[in-house]
Amino acid sequence: MGISSINIANSMGSNGCVYVNHTNATTGEFSAVQFTTDSVVGAITGPMENSADFISDGTVFSQGQVIYMPITSLTLASGKCLLIRK
Repeated sequence: MGISSINIANSMGSNGCVYVNHTNATTGEFSAVQFTTDSVVGAITGPMENSADFISDGTVFSQGQVIYMPITSLTLASGKCLLIRK
């Protein structure tokens, strides 16, 4: 298995995931978030420009939608999700 195969495997959840069904901050090293119900993000930490606007807009993510980005902390305002470990 080459380096690119390992990177693809890691980004696809081969290191597991965390199920989030609460509105407390969940911390760790994550590569993506997949929403399992319609959800609103209350806070997110990662390399994202204008994240304050993203949060204040109250964007509703539909069930099944995925955000791919390095995430170190996520708080849901409502909904449920899977955080995919790096």
